Amino acid sequence: MVFGSVPSVQSARHDRSKGVADDIDFEIKGTEMQFVEVELDPGESAVAEAGSMMFKHPDVEMTSVFGDGSTQAGGFLDMLVGAGKRLITGESLFTTVFTHHGEGKARVGFAAP
Repeated sequence: MVFGSVPSVQSARHDRSKGVADDIDFEIKGTEMQFVEVELDPGESAVAEAGSMMFKHPDVEMTSVFGDGSTQAGGFLDMLVGAGKRLITGESLFTTVFTHHGEGKARVGFAAP
């Protein structure tokens, strides 16, 4: 590489597939310092570790949840068990849910916390 030149950025892309479940579109960017850019449709959410967000669109709302966010409809005991599993493995008790409340598509970027 020549001094002063900018290295090329590599990326991997995942596009929506035809299936029953709704896929989330994402693109992995970078080489040594990778991050993922997630494209959210209106009403769509992504769950991430605390401290992993790099950027977000203004229409994307952040909400901290106790546990891993998978048992929001369950009771307190379900949330406590989920949080306990995360605590045993050394992860944070809280995760962050990013939900797109606007129109069109919105992007949010995550890196390793």
